[in-house]
Amino acid sequence: MDIRVLTQPERPLGDEISVLLDSGQEYTRIVFVSAFVGLRTVLRMRERLLARAANGCRLCFTVGIDLGGTSREVLEELLRWDCETFIFHNTIQRATFHPKIYLFEGVSSVTLILGSNNLTDGGFYTNYEAATRYDFSIPSDVLEYDRIRIPLDPFLSPHGLTVRPLDTELLRLLIERGELLSEVDARRERLKRLRSPLSGQALIPTSPFGAVDVPRAPLLPRALREEEPVLPQTEEPERGEPHVSPRPEMRLLVWRKSLPQSDALQVNEGSHHVGGVRLTQARFEDSQGQRIDQTTYFRRLFADHYWEREHGRHSDQEHTFIPMRVFIRGTDYGIRNFEISHKPSGEAGQDNYTTILRWGREFVPIVVRENLTNTVFSLYETPEDQAPFFVDIDDR
Repeated sequence: MDIRVLTQPERPLGDEISVLLDSGQEYTRIVFVSAFVGLRTVLRMRERLLARAANGCRLCFTVGIDLGGTSREVLEELLRWDCETFIFHNTIQRATFHPKIYLFEGVSSVTLILGSNNLTDGGFYTNYEAATRYDFSIPSDVLEYDRIRIPLDPFLSPHGLTVRPLDTELLRLLIERGELLSEVDARRERLKRLRSPLSGQALIPTSPFGAVDVPRAPLLPRALREEEPVLPQTEEPERGEPHVSPRPEMRLLVWRKSLPQSDALQVNEGSHHVGGVRLTQARFEDSQGQRIDQTTYFRRLFADHYWEREHGRHSDQEHTFIPMRVFIRGTDYGIRNFEISHKPSGEAGQDNYTTILRWGREFVPIVVRENLTNTVFSLYETPEDQAPFFVDIDDR
């Protein structure tokens, strides 16, 4: 038996699971037990899990629905898989279903992972999590395996008053009772929980904690991204007159480049500009010291916002609108909803781009007036709920 401790984000559980699914090992049973389940995470593994099931592997899920952690769309997706899915729920509110177990059982080997990681993109990639991985050789380790597995059987093979197999009737009943949030509502609830309890107060003390970058979840293929429900875009924030105010205190640099004339909308007569900042590689390195791949980096950076096809443009072009707070040479221009447009089929060279931040009609006169050629455009991620990104443009 081999035992390893997995700590995330240094060692994402999603990477461990992917290696197991992609291996040549034949499994007779795969069981996922999780309090919360994310649609994006399930979609990312769907093809590989269903391929295992088609080859005779018994595929099982035990899923919680407490605290709005699993959406209606997740259960609808699992129901289409025609695998064994059990819903675990105790009607006593103080008893929350909370285990996380991942089991890959084969004839000659078994892998069992126990930890804090939910079956979500946060639990698999970006959260701080800890888990223990057990690898057993069968039959030599069968006694040790049974010693650890048997106490987990109420979750791996659940039964009793708090467990129901998922079927269309159960799903209908849970929806009618209002016990399942939609994916859109579930995301809204998660965003609310992330917001500071002090938001809206005039004076908020400085946080004693710092901002540290963590790896991001892999980008879903476009076909799978189209299966995600789309949240309505947020309304344009109200803006006052520009004024001098402090920059956000807690921020994490996620990209930077010097603006050329074309991005600054300062072009010679007869020339054309693209109407925004081209999100190129700009020799920017991520927190691991690796040059970014701009063809996917920005789409992943903004993945949690609500993308849709950009009508009237290229067939693979999509866009979203993201509230960003903007400072130009120390002056606060408030929060603006900037359009981010992404075309995967764009050029892939270092100085080319697949993604652009469009200045927008109302902001173009400001950009032209300020003459931002050769200024440094810095993009930060922030914990602010109203503006999760901060743009700082300065002469340096």
